[in-house]
Amino acid sequence: MDVSIIILTKNAGDSFRQLLDRVYSQKSDSQFEVLVVDSGSKDNTLKIAKDFPVTITEIKSSEFHHGRTRNLGAELAQGSILVYITQDALPLKNDWLQKLTHSLKGKGVAMVCGRQIPWETVKPPEKFFYVYNFPPFRIEVNSGASDYYHDNVFISNVNSAIRREVWKQLRFSNKVLMAEDKEFAKRALLDGWSIIYEPEAAVYHAHDFTIREVFRRYVDYGISARQGYSGLPRSRGWLIKKLLCYSIEETKYLKATGNLKWLPFCLIYDMSRYLGTIVGQARSLVRTEKNEELAL
Repeated sequence: MDVSIIILTKNAGDSFRQLLDRVYSQKSDSQFEVLVVDSGSKDNTLKIAKDFPVTITEIKSSEFHHGRTRNLGAELAQGSILVYITQDALPLKNDWLQKLTHSLKGKGVAMVCGRQIPWETVKPPEKFFYVYNFPPFRIEVNSGASDYYHDNVFISNVNSAIRREVWKQLRFSNKVLMAEDKEFAKRALLDGWSIIYEPEAAVYHAHDFTIREVFRRYVDYGISARQGYSGLPRSRGWLIKKLLCYSIEETKYLKATGNLKWLPFCLIYDMSRYLGTIVGQARSLVRTEKNEELAL
């Protein structure tokens, strides 16, 4: 088996059939298998999955963890390349798999991450987030490089392929709350591997969070940063300068797309994202200090 496509599911909804249809329509030089690891779906997810030649593994909802469950999928897989795609993503074309895995044939490449294009139905701030961070050009990330495109936000297991031998050496962290992909990438880069961003391996994907939901999600990101992924190399420049640049580009985007009326909402939305990250980092720091006190 050349490639193992691993999909983690929970209540994926009726659109899950469209994802599996698109996966099995791929035109690839590689022989591939599809593994579904489900954590307690109550809808038709498993019924849909059984209509396809997938391997299904069921775990309890309480057992799910972003890193640990992806490790489980890799342990069950037979392929020399591990492909991860989330249940709410959809490949644009039937050459997605070929484009995503091709660069792993290059020596020294540990991981390839594909482009994410936002769904038309999501709100402008989420659309801009993906337009800004997932460019139409190819990027190679090396640990010794002098700069990185927008802090490597494009490194994501929403749409990724990983060399199995690298996963065996590093595995995903069982401790990091989320952002297991970025924490893994950090260690791969430190080991001398490179990471490719391949825009031609594109999927539709985006969230459509409320203000409260985006704040809560980025609290978890802040906690994860303290737990280990913050060591991923970042682009140059002060944080305030980066935020200002993001806001200016977002305003231009809103104007160009006829959505300037969304600017106040976007500013609140973006502040919720950054404030959530700060709160998460602070909360994680407090927990760490308390654990250290208990250990004394």
